[in-house]
Amino acid sequence: MQPSVSDRESPTGPPGRTEDVFARQGPRLFRIAYGMLGSATQAEDVVRDVRLRWQAADRAVATDPQAYLTTATTRLSIHAAHAARMRRASYIGPWLPEPLDTGDGSGGGAAGTEPVEFDLLLMLEQLDLAERAAFVLRETLSSPYPEIAAVLGVDEAQARHLVHRARRHLATDYATDRVTDRQGGEDPTGRTRGGDGAEDYEAA
Repeated sequence: MQPSVSDRESPTGPPGRTEDVFARQGPRLFRIAYGMLGSATQAEDVVRDVRLRWQAADRAVATDPQAYLTTATTRLSIHAAHAARMRRASYIGPWLPEPLDTGDGSGGGAAGTEPVEFDLLLMLEQLDLAERAAFVLRETLSSPYPEIAAVLGVDEAQARHLVHRARRHLATDYATDRVTDRQGGEDPTGRTRGGDGAEDYEAA
């Protein structure tokens, strides 16, 4: 006798296994989102959204959990970062990253997460979002270039170029900051990149 629909395993897989997979990947996903957004609150929002998508995902499609979760987190973070930049365009005064509380016992996504340096988060804001995503994946998670390419929907040569360009821009920004500090004045460049690359990505 064929099993009834209620007897069959859900296409999303057993609930316990689904949660175990996400729990193992959670800190990694938070690092991606925080590196992209510079805000623990926004990063946790992204990770919660990814968790809901993961719970509903068809396991016949999401055969590689890490690849699925990394791609979903990165692309949702790109869109969230684009929206945040649009909102901050009307702010008066500079935007500062939200400090990361890595203390234990809170149960939050930040627990046990290696903090990203405050100065680096400020400089990451000057990158377009494709560069920032490639840099975060490569430098924060040591992701291989083929994985970065798959996440961003580009070829491997483009992924390498994005990381190289991000490093070059950050090195330039660091040098400019050192000169500005010595002169005691404002940064005359503004250091705003043309476009943020968010339009190139659809949420996973």
